[in-house]
Amino acid sequence: MMLYCVVLFTTVVTLCHGLYVPPAPRADGPLATDTYNYHEVLDDNYHLYWNFNSTHILFKAQVRTNGYIGFGISPNGAMTHSDVVIGWVKDGQSHFADRHAEGNFLPAIDAIQDWSLVSAAESGEYTTLIFVRKLVTCDPDDLPITNGTTRVIFSYNPNDPASDTTVMYHGSSRRGVKSILMLDPPSSEANQKPLPDDVVTFDFMNNNFTVPAKDTYYRCTIVKLPDLGGKHHMFKYEPIIQAGHEQLVHHILVYYCPGKLDDKFLDVSYMCYDETPDRELDKCEPVMISWAVGGRTFNFPDNVGYSLGAPNDPVYFRLETHYNNPDIRSDFVDNSGIRIYLTKQLRQYDAGQIMTGYTVDPYLLIPPYEKSFITSGYCSTECLGKGVGDTEIKVFANFLHAHLLGRKIRTRHFRNGVELPTIMEDNSYDFNYQETRMLKEERVIKKGDLLLVECDYDSSDRTAVTFGGLKTTYEMCLSFLMYYPKVPISRCLTRTDFMAPFNDENYFNQINQMDWTNATVRSEFKRLTDSFGMLDTCLLEFAGQSNYTWNKAPRPSVTQEFQPPNPCAI
Repeated sequence: MMLYCVVLFTTVVTLCHGLYVPPAPRADGPLATDTYNYHEVLDDNYHLYWNFNSTHILFKAQVRTNGYIGFGISPNGAMTHSDVVIGWVKDGQSHFADRHAEGNFLPAIDAIQDWSLVSAAESGEYTTLIFVRKLVTCDPDDLPITNGTTRVIFSYNPNDPASDTTVMYHGSSRRGVKSILMLDPPSSEANQKPLPDDVVTFDFMNNNFTVPAKDTYYRCTIVKLPDLGGKHHMFKYEPIIQAGHEQLVHHILVYYCPGKLDDKFLDVSYMCYDETPDRELDKCEPVMISWAVGGRTFNFPDNVGYSLGAPNDPVYFRLETHYNNPDIRSDFVDNSGIRIYLTKQLRQYDAGQIMTGYTVDPYLLIPPYEKSFITSGYCSTECLGKGVGDTEIKVFANFLHAHLLGRKIRTRHFRNGVELPTIMEDNSYDFNYQETRMLKEERVIKKGDLLLVECDYDSSDRTAVTFGGLKTTYEMCLSFLMYYPKVPISRCLTRTDFMAPFNDENYFNQINQMDWTNATVRSEFKRLTDSFGMLDTCLLEFAGQSNYTWNKAPRPSVTQEFQPPNPCAI
């Protein structure tokens, strides 16, 4: 066994950036992760470490058990159709097999063993398995490991199986599922450099805010940045979520207010979009920070920062916090918010952010009974061109956002009607794990380009139409692009320009009277609405003044869609 492992791992070293097998685990706790770049705690007893390159991925599962360990990749978090391995150490001998699950019973052993055991050890209370596989095996019994959210399933048992075919049930308390960005982990997972010696922090906070007893509440308050004494760059931000409020705080956005505001608005609290105390606050529309449930710390690239403190930089900000309170509790007092990190050690470029996709309103419509219903919103060539002008911008990160029905989201990129490689996609979107993701390669956006945000929804469990809107049970389809250098554009969205029989006057009546149980009705509705034009909304900022426009626009003409290479093609 040892000779086999050494020979196998010699091959893996070439493929996996020179990784080596770490020493056996200590009996008093999990090993330090100095040989693995990424780490997740799946539960109190189960630690997962990994590294990867463009072709292979290497895992270490370290579990407090002297029995077997189960680990797998699931298409949706369930056991059915999962790609699974089970391994253990018994009487000094290792046991390990690549399996596939077709239900809630013992997964069958694959005919082709694509997961390979590198080493297995049992020490004290812990069992450790190190194993490797190709990202894409082309084996129908395996699932590919791709960019975007991966649903990891795991299990363990305190006892060793008698044989490979008599693996006992793990028990209800020794199993679980967790969403992980396996190949594009959060920037907080990267090796962190020491903070600059002049670092300044500032908190955008909800201070002792009593959350109303409503299922959805958007709280807005105006915050003023203190005088920084000159230009700084924000190089990092992180959520500060009050313990126990992880599911209450659905998202936090920090908008900036171009120009000046009256200080009388400071610390005024109001319900966003319904109770704005003054029209002057409507100009606080450009997004500086976007965060949602499950997100972690975001670190900017070394050459980019968000400019604050310079003469024309924003001073006033609107903090928007979406509280999701389905039990309509009245006892929540919240102190959550966002902390930013600033330095005078300026980076090469100023960052900006573009919000694009489908407008947040009831004209985003998803019929019930649909396993897959696709909605698209655009950043039009006209709006994008006005914002970018004769320069070009480089996108370095992307945050994708939908609500409970979202299953897949992608930001597509077109130039002269020809689709370029996708900027970002997530084909296993998890509402409870929304993270701003760094692009592996920056993407250049030019005048004449078009962006399309495509959301794929599963409404098969709903019996009524789902409309777009602010509530968690409503839907959104948004993409937040982080880029440099900063240009005047901040919002670039569209919605369907509904025409007869679905015009503005009878839209809701028509929608609610349709027989959505009829698949032909749903199909015809999709065909008809796809033939309508679009309403294009564009938010530009020049000389500290915002310019918000709405225009009718045809649906863009696409002459060639991008076809990603198929690694399994013969």
